[in-house]
Amino acid sequence: MKTDTSRQIATFALVLPVLVLPAVAYAVSQGVDLDRVGEAPIPAQIALYGQALAPALAAAVAFRGRGFPWGFGKAPPTTLLTAWAIPVIGAGVAYGTGWLTGLASFSAQGLPMPPVLTLLVGLVPGLVPYLVLALGEQLGWSSLLVTRLGERHSADVVAVIVGLAWALFHVPLMLFVPGAVDPGVPMAYALFWFAVQSVVLAFPLVWFRLRTGSIWPVLVLHATFNAATYFVGQAMTQPRAPWLLGEGGVLTTAGIAVAVAATARWWRQPRVSPAAA
Repeated sequence: MKTDTSRQIATFALVLPVLVLPAVAYAVSQGVDLDRVGEAPIPAQIALYGQALAPALAAAVAFRGRGFPWGFGKAPPTTLLTAWAIPVIGAGVAYGTGWLTGLASFSAQGLPMPPVLTLLVGLVPGLVPYLVLALGEQLGWSSLLVTRLGERHSADVVAVIVGLAWALFHVPLMLFVPGAVDPGVPMAYALFWFAVQSVVLAFPLVWFRLRTGSIWPVLVLHATFNAATYFVGQAMTQPRAPWLLGEGGVLTTAGIAVAVAATARWWRQPRVSPAAA
C-alpha cells in the first residue's frame, strides 16, 4: 500500500509539469494576454484554460484507471454552506476593508446589473463555470494528493504541502503569461502572497476532504472563492488595487485568513469517514 501511494504521488508530481509547461509555452508563443484573452487564437485559449484539467489528467495517469478516489459521495448541506461561506466572508472582509478605508475604490460603473443583483448572481449561478475549472484541479489536489498524503500525515501537515503545491502549479502562469500579474506589482511580492493565500485556503479544503470523504465541499469553496473575487469583488473595484485585492493581494489574503480562523470550529472536526470514499 505504501509503495502504491509513493508511486502515485511521484507519478503525479512528474506528469503535472509535463502537461503544464508546454501549454504555457504555447499560449505565450501565441501572444496570450490575460487582460485581452479573448483576442488570442482559440487553440491558445484552450491551452491556457486547459491547464485547469492538468491535475486531473496527471492523477488519472498516476492511478492508471484503478480505484481512483473520486469523492463524489454526498456531503451534508451544512458542510456545503460552510464551504460557501468561508470565501464569501473572506472576500467581504477584504473588499469591505479596502472600500471603507479608501485604500480601494468601490464603483458600480460597468456592472451589467445593480450591485445587489451582481452579488446574488455572482455568488450563486456564477459558481457554475468555476465549479468546472475547480473540478479539473481538485481531482488532482484533493482526490489524489490529499487522500494519499492523509494516509501518512496529519491534516495540518497535508494542508501545508498541498497549499504549496497548489501555489507552485500557478507559478509558470504568473511568471510568463502577460496579465497574470498586474503591471507595477513585483513578481516576488505576487508569488509570496499567492503562496500564503493558497496555504491558508488549503486548511479548510483538506479538512473537508479528509473529514467527509467528499470532494463537493472542496469544489464549492474553490469555486466560490474565484466567483467572489472576479465576478463580485474585482468587478466592483475600479481602478483595480492589485497590491491589495484580487488573487495574491495582501488584503484578500488577510480576509481569507480571518474567515478561515473564524469558521475553524465548523470545518476543523474529526474524520467521520475514510478519506478515499
